[in-house]
Amino acid sequence: MFIPRPTGAGWLFLTAAAVALGTAFMNVGLITALIASIMTAFAISGFLMAFFAAAGFDVRRETMLEGCCQDKISLPLTVRNGTALYRQPCVITETLAFVPQGHADWGLPALRPRETIRLKREITAVRRGHFHLEKLQIIAGDPCGLFRVRKTFRLPGEMVILPKVRKLDELPAGNGGKHSFSGDGRPLGRSGTGSDFFGVRPYRPGDEIRYVHWRLSASKQKLMVREFEAATIERIILILDTGADLVGLDPTENNFETLVSLAASICEFFASQYCYLTFFTCFNGSLMQINGDAAGVRLKILELLTELQPTKNKVENLLMKILENIPQDAMLYLLTMSESEDLKGMLHLLENQNVQLHWICADKKYFPVISEDEPLEMVLPPAEQRFPQVFGPRLLTYQTDWKELFQDENAET
Repeated sequence: MFIPRPTGAGWLFLTAAAVALGTAFMNVGLITALIASIMTAFAISGFLMAFFAAAGFDVRRETMLEGCCQDKISLPLTVRNGTALYRQPCVITETLAFVPQGHADWGLPALRPRETIRLKREITAVRRGHFHLEKLQIIAGDPCGLFRVRKTFRLPGEMVILPKVRKLDELPAGNGGKHSFSGDGRPLGRSGTGSDFFGVRPYRPGDEIRYVHWRLSASKQKLMVREFEAATIERIILILDTGADLVGLDPTENNFETLVSLAASICEFFASQYCYLTFFTCFNGSLMQINGDAAGVRLKILELLTELQPTKNKVENLLMKILENIPQDAMLYLLTMSESEDLKGMLHLLENQNVQLHWICADKKYFPVISEDEPLEMVLPPAEQRFPQVFGPRLLTYQTDWKELFQDENAET
């Protein structure tokens, strides 16, 4: 049973009707009795019309497709008027955790007897994740707007909002695709850390002890290292910072959400390339690693990024755990929300392993709260310090090589 409740105007009208009834009882007369009778009749008829205004509707939820954050998504419904009476326009409202206000309203047009319509219900999603939809309501009332009634429909459903993926036309990858090819088009081997023996060379700082050729080292009276043929596919390492203390204040347009979107965009780009992708981050306080052919692990990484939330783990601790797992000649994409001397020191260890660095930092101070009326501003570093289409609502700093990373230290010394 759904009991109509008075609206704001309804309360005023009911108060006026009560005053008119009181006046008619105190000063009996034809005019006062007529006014009180008319107002009472309006109130009673409005209540009865509102009582049945939401009856007879049949609402069904149609199949929903996953969407992307900051894009429009569709939540289609089929609504049928199951009565032999006309239905006046109503409002459909639903609680949605992925929209700014936490709920959304849509107009339901007037329906003829037994008429069925399809509502597309488009809305812009601002939060990513997996969301369980439980119920929605139809809000109806009398034509005079004195009473309002709500009817609840339980329609379970699941909605997946993926991170925003932006098209990146070009990204540096490993050796930039500059391989040597044989006459029949096959990529030729080169020195590196693959599985096939390539040759022997003198020891260089940063080489692992397990690759030392002890017998040859004894004969030559200096350390010699076995070298293996590198794989012809590029090795891409992607690391994403999740430090909760470093996240900007805006709930939706902050630095963490920007880096999540950038990580998804990088994965999407390399999925179309022939490369081996390894993704590291912290999920629910634990180290998470996904690796494999970029096209094969793309969906796994997107699913992880969809659910990923800030944690108490620091990126320095994350990098310390995986430092030894970063192979030589790899391309490292490091997405952080801060830059510390400890972090630079750990990156310095990778310099002698020919790791190519692309460090994108989204500092918290560049991501203040953004009002709804304020348009997003695109601010990028100088052209020589970024790769094409690095994006952000405020500012991303970008470092591309080791000289750039340690230029401040060299200036001081």
